[in-house]
Amino acid sequence: MRTGKWHRFATVMVMVVALAANPPPTQASIGDLVGGVGDVISGALAIPIETLSGTMQGPFLLGTIGGILRGALRTVGYATRGALRIVGAAIPLAAQAAPLIPLFL
Repeated sequence: MRTGKWHRFATVMVMVVALAANPPPTQASIGDLVGGVGDVISGALAIPIETLSGTMQGPFLLGTIGGILRGALRTVGYATRGALRIVGAAIPLAAQAAPLIPLFL
């Protein structure tokens, strides 16, 4: 029973030292991560939204085709921007979490 308590105490102390050396991630990096996910979701919704908008605002066939093309271009743009924001935010988060990985292995 005593070894379990010492093991738990040692684990907590190692985590305290690791977190003191590497402070938790800032709100900016978490905000970038959430913003990147939002951009990817917006990209997935861009084609139906632009298709509907083009159909309603322009001539039926040309408006629909134009909406599909605009939606496809916006999907590529949003998805690319979202992926880059996610990767840009995930690298610093992973670097801060790396010292804690041996504790869970």
